[in-house]
Amino acid sequence: MIWLLLVGAVALIALYLYSLFVQGEIRQLVRTLRWVVGGGLVAGAALLGLRGQMLLASFMAAGGLGVLMRGRLGPIDFGAGLSSPNNVSSVSSAYLDMKLEHETGSVSGTVRAGHFAGRELADLSAEECWALYDEVGDDPDSLALYKSWLDANRAGWRDYFASEFGMETGDEEAEASHTAPGVSGLEEAYEVLGLEPGASAEAIKAAHRKLMKKVHPDTGGSAFLAAKINQAKDLLLKETASRKP
Repeated sequence: MIWLLLVGAVALIALYLYSLFVQGEIRQLVRTLRWVVGGGLVAGAALLGLRGQMLLASFMAAGGLGVLMRGRLGPIDFGAGLSSPNNVSSVSSAYLDMKLEHETGSVSGTVRAGHFAGRELADLSAEECWALYDEVGDDPDSLALYKSWLDANRAGWRDYFASEFGMETGDEEAEASHTAPGVSGLEEAYEVLGLEPGASAEAIKAAHRKLMKKVHPDTGGSAFLAAKINQAKDLLLKETASRKP
């Protein structure tokens, strides 16, 4: 009876893993494998320990704990270097919290301070968008970040603001690239690239390449976000190199 239950459990797990593969949920598939493999090794170690095979049990337990805690079994990566579960990069300023979806390249934002605090940028009317533009103008970081959102979500906003509200136009993207600040620390760098702390150099480079395809100015993206992403990559690669013995 016990064996039938075990076979049934294995079959259900295999079916679930197959469904994730078919749906293209590769990150979820890898993370599920992490718990299945790690848990299986720990359970196997416990059984071997009960049978007195302590040496083999200790090796299996060490491997299982390595998979569960670090996401790695030797050279095999079980999600330790993958993007965060939501696959999203986050950038913040005094007025705004912005998120960039890795898969779609969509940029969303929330106002964190000022007259429109708590509002989603997507819910603002054209007049409110202009009012926010005027409000965040005293903070270069927020203004550059807001322009990134407008570029991604409100095509033709510069011409509209100029004709309706008298905004002066200029080489604003070049200005944004020059005013882009440095990344403040490792925590922000991981958030910008959408990675978990401890990500490998390969994962950092892969996330950087993927994001730059979405936001590079040559493809109609944002110079401000591109600068932040480059700074985050450089900081994390430097930190990763310092961890090597």
